[in-house]
Amino acid sequence: MRLSCEVIRDLLPLYYDKVCSKDSSSLVEEHLASCPQCLDELQKLKVDLEKPIISDGGIKVMKNISDTWKKDKRISFTKGIMLVSALAAMTCIIAFNVIGSKVLPDGTLVEPFALIPIAYIFVLVFIISLICNFVFLKKRKINTK
Repeated sequence: MRLSCEVIRDLLPLYYDKVCSKDSSSLVEEHLASCPQCLDELQKLKVDLEKPIISDGGIKVMKNISDTWKKDKRISFTKGIMLVSALAAMTCIIAFNVIGSKVLPDGTLVEPFALIPIAYIFVLVFIISLICNFVFLKKRKINTK
């Protein structure tokens, strides 16, 4: 069965990646044996995929995008820590007040005291992440000037 060069050229990327069926692969190989133009297309495909040509300007643009993304990632991470720690601290304080305390008949006080230091730890994490966020933002403003 003789296929047109257009059909073979559509199959060449699949053939190169070895993801086409055995029948398609054998058809492509049969066509490549008799068609130098399609064989040249396969060679061009190999060169394009193995050694992409990137200009210096393109490399600089991609590096700038990568650096900006990394800086934004740090800032977003610290903002996320701030939000989670603030919510956790408030949850601990609210839970302490909702659960409340009671005095048992034997005179012992029962209260969820552990929630208070846990809330203080979350407040401390919030303050540290707030400081880190300001530092990251300050560095970003200095670097963009």
